[in-house]
Amino acid sequence: MAPTKSNLIDLRQISNIADVLTALKELDTRLNSLNMGQFKLFNQAYQVLTNYILQAIEADYFKNPHFIEEFIVSFSSYYFQAVNDAASKEPNLSLPWAKLNQYATHKSAPVFISLLLGANAHINNDLPQVLYKLMQQEKTEELLGDIVKIDKLVMRSGKDIIGLFTEPNKSLNFLKQRFQFTYYRPAMYTILYWRISAWKNYRRLKNDSSAMRDISTRSVKIANHLLYLSNVLA
Repeated sequence: MAPTKSNLIDLRQISNIADVLTALKELDTRLNSLNMGQFKLFNQAYQVLTNYILQAIEADYFKNPHFIEEFIVSFSSYYFQAVNDAASKEPNLSLPWAKLNQYATHKSAPVFISLLLGANAHINNDLPQVLYKLMQQEKTEELLGDIVKIDKLVMRSGKDIIGLFTEPNKSLNFLKQRFQFTYYRPAMYTILYWRISAWKNYRRLKNDSSAMRDISTRSVKIANHLLYLSNVLA
């Protein structure tokens, strides 16, 4: 996949998980100056989770670490491509990712909504595609266990991610600070549910590649619900 006109992230230079982390860190320093602050929290959360996965690989947590690294590189390319397209104002920016730009126009929008919008686009829209691409050549049953292990790391990362931001709404921020379990658990379980749905949608793609249209439509609908919630809570 060639980089877009912005050349913000050159995908050709990303071949391992360390490269993914380097790109995420670079983006973190540049997003605000590029007026792309709507990607900031998701990018930081992505960095936290990727660090968890790297540490897990180094600790022999996975049965097939080489596949996991290939998976992380391939999966991240969808996010980096979306960032490149958004920076270049490309008209072919994936619709679920374009919802983050719509979020940026909402005044006093809850910050956590930007995280969920990014997670929705990446998990509900992108994840089935990368599973379909990579697992055609692998034994699915042997890799499912490692994918489930990533789900466990997603849940563990929740406390670290919640410390990354402050909500502009005082009531939401009070809930975030004083009742963290109540605040972040629903979001993390929603993300986990999306990952399970992505696995099911990957199986749909195996049987019918045209199912991707319905999968993307569902992701857009979820994003619209999140934007509505953002307006209610603003």
